[in-house]
Amino acid sequence: MLIGVILFVVSFFVSLSIWVVMLLLALPMIFYLFTFVDLIKTINLKSPKMKRIKKTFYIFLAVGLLFQFLVPIAPLNFALRNSPSVFTVERSNMSPLFQQGDVLKTSKLAYSVDLFFMKRPILYALPERYDIIQFEDQNGNKKIGIVLGLPGESIEMFDGMLAVNNYAIPNEPPGNLLLQGNIELTDVGEFSILAATLSLGTVDELYQVTLDAVVGKVEKLF
Repeated sequence: MLIGVILFVVSFFVSLSIWVVMLLLALPMIFYLFTFVDLIKTINLKSPKMKRIKKTFYIFLAVGLLFQFLVPIAPLNFALRNSPSVFTVERSNMSPLFQQGDVLKTSKLAYSVDLFFMKRPILYALPERYDIIQFEDQNGNKKIGIVLGLPGESIEMFDGMLAVNNYAIPNEPPGNLLLQGNIELTDVGEFSILAATLSLGTVDELYQVTLDAVVGKVEKLF
């Protein structure tokens, strides 16, 4: 529990990879396992009559595991609620950034945290421009897109050159992705971001994505 609280606080100030987060949240489970193994070894060495107590320890172990999985305040339960989703790219529309068959992950903790006492995940960081995100459209379908506009901005694009609030900005998408296409002047809502799906680097469709519809940041696993 203490590790989960510390990790939650630290995440506001330090950018931790999902693997570091998962490792820290797994430490209580490792502690449980090693503690029970040591106790069982001690019982076996001291007295054969005490072997019956081994069953008690197995029961406590099972209770400890159930606690970690089912009790909302347990670190492992926190990890499960905020674990990344893994999926395979089915089309090459995000090429050359992602190719068909690549394995990607969506990191929920990149922008928000799901706590048991809140009905919705708490947003603690906004996506940055040119982040690749997964989001839900108005029909609940999950899509992958690139962030072009942030809350309250006016966005337009001409021949791949992005302008924010009437000022051209550097074209700095991730990897070797080269953005192309045109976008008419679009005002982004105060509680939304502007995301675009791509077709081989060309802007395909635009979406005003409300902040609570952002699933997480998309990154390549392998």
